[in-house]
Amino acid sequence: MTLHLTEQSSTLRLSQGRLRVELDEQTLAELPARKVRGVVVWGNVRLTTPALAFLLRQGVPVLYATLEGQLYGQAQAPQSLAPEVLRAQLLAQQNPLPLAQGFLLGKLRSGQMLLERLARQAPITPQQAEIEAALEALPQARSLEALRGIEGNAARAYFAGLQAVLAPYGFSGRNRRPPTDAVNAALSYGYMVLLGRVLLALGIAGLHPELGLLHTEGRRVPALAFDLMEEFRVPVVDAVVIAAFLRSELTPQQHSEARNGGVYLNEAGRKALLRRLEERFSQEAQHPKGFRKPYQELIETQAARLKAAILGREPYTPFYLWR
Repeated sequence: MTLHLTEQSSTLRLSQGRLRVELDEQTLAELPARKVRGVVVWGNVRLTTPALAFLLRQGVPVLYATLEGQLYGQAQAPQSLAPEVLRAQLLAQQNPLPLAQGFLLGKLRSGQMLLERLARQAPITPQQAEIEAALEALPQARSLEALRGIEGNAARAYFAGLQAVLAPYGFSGRNRRPPTDAVNAALSYGYMVLLGRVLLALGIAGLHPELGLLHTEGRRVPALAFDLMEEFRVPVVDAVVIAAFLRSELTPQQHSEARNGGVYLNEAGRKALLRRLEERFSQEAQHPKGFRKPYQELIETQAARLKAAILGREPYTPFYLWR
């Protein structure tokens, strides 16, 4: 499980093999330490040295993020990645198109499926046609620049389709840094949670997260994690955020606040979205290959399959939503 530390000014301690979250000498939560596979520290939360040392010794990554959902650091024990895997990743970067096309194929098909489901509530036929056109153009792309252009056009159509359903909640299209409405705030926050899961999966698979294939590399940029995230943005984050607003589990009035020139989830909104996302990670979904697993395991499965593809052992099949 992934432990999210959200209670501001609280402390995570280790005591007799259990991790305990405390605030003002009161215990807020307690769980077996060995069940934790990842920790995300949101805002002003402290970890004692014994707790952090235990997590690092167990190979548990600790991610540090702002309350607005921006990742700014990570603590993790030194990793010894297999030289043959690193060489294979570097070699794959010389011909990234096949895998990059796979990441976007998964993203676009999931987006297409989600719009089909939402079309029962609002007319979004033009956007569906644009995504279909992008799917047809995807195999013809001969460069990363062409791929990114196709993805950019599809993304504009996709979010225009979401606007037809989410306009009553202030959504007029995707924006960030800062988000200007509650829906964008929830999407950005959800993507940060997803990034933590993908980073964990890549670590388990033994892949270097900064050697990307679709996304541009940069200093301390987990480009490969952003690549793999593309397949899960729609089915994990977008689907959860949309459902939460349509069911009034998230509302702009009760779950967001304006600050620092943008709009962000407040404490109630963050906790509500985290709860829904954790439920989603435990839900089963069907892979295009026919097997079913919870989303958390599917992310780890895709990381392992990506490694196998990079090593030339088997073709890569992206994950996407099925009918």
